[in-house]
Amino acid sequence: MIKLRTIIVLYIIVIILAYLFLPWKGIFFIILSLLLLFYFIYGSFSICSNLYVKSICKGNSEEKKVALTFDDGPHPEITPEILDLLDLYNVKATFFCTGESIEKSKDLLKEIDNRGHAIGNHTYSHSYGNNIYSTKLLKADIQRNQDLIFELIGKKVRLFRPPFGVTNPPIAKALKNFNFHIIGWSLRSFDTILEPEQVIRKVKKKVKNGDIILFHDNRLNTIEIVKDVLYFLQANNYGMVRVDELLNIKAYE
Repeated sequence: MIKLRTIIVLYIIVIILAYLFLPWKGIFFIILSLLLLFYFIYGSFSICSNLYVKSICKGNSEEKKVALTFDDGPHPEITPEILDLLDLYNVKATFFCTGESIEKSKDLLKEIDNRGHAIGNHTYSHSYGNNIYSTKLLKADIQRNQDLIFELIGKKVRLFRPPFGVTNPPIAKALKNFNFHIIGWSLRSFDTILEPEQVIRKVKKKVKNGDIILFHDNRLNTIEIVKDVLYFLQANNYGMVRVDELLNIKAYE
C-alpha cells in the first residue's frame, strides 16, 4: 500500500500539472479530490489497507492453519461457554478484550490466560468518538487497559486491535507510543449482524489457509456459530492456533 505522505505529494503534483496544462481545471480538481476523499475513507474503515498504520491481517497461506479471534469481551456468561468449546476441540484462540468488560469479569480474564489463550488490548472503553478523533484520549484509554491487564495476569500485551477496526492519523499517532502488533482480520464473520446460519455458511465458504477470523464473545449467537465452525474446521483438517503462533510474533513483552 502506498504511504499517506506519498499519496498527498502525488495529489499535489497532479493538481499542479492539471492547472498548467488542462483546460477544464475545475472539473478535474473536483473529481480528483472526491476520489482522494473516498480513498481516505476506505483507508480509515479498512484496517488491512495499511494506509495509516501497519497492520497484520493474514498468516502464511501455505499452511493449513487459521486463527480464531474474539473481540469486545470477556462476557460473564458467553465467554465461559466459548472457552469450554475451545477446550473440547483442544483449540487456542486470541481474545481482544476491552477494559470495561474486564472490570466486570476480572477472574474470567485470568481464566482465559490460564487456559492458554492469548489476550490482546482492544482499548478500555471501545468508544467510537473519543478513540477515533482524539490522540490524547486514545493513548490514555489504551494505557488504562494495558495497566489493568498487567495488574491481573502480570503480562504486558503486544497484540492490539483498534475499536471497529478503524484507523486514521490521530490513531496512528497514539499507537507510536506502544510496542504493538496491530492485528486485523482476513475473514470477518459479521456475527454481530447476521443470523447464525448465515455466518456459519459464510465462514465455511470463504475460509482459507492463514485466515484470521473475527468473532465477538459478547454475542449470544456466537456460541452456536463457534460450535459449528470448530466442527467444520477440524473435520477439514485446519489447525486452529493463537494469532501470535499463526504470525510467528510475540503476544507479550
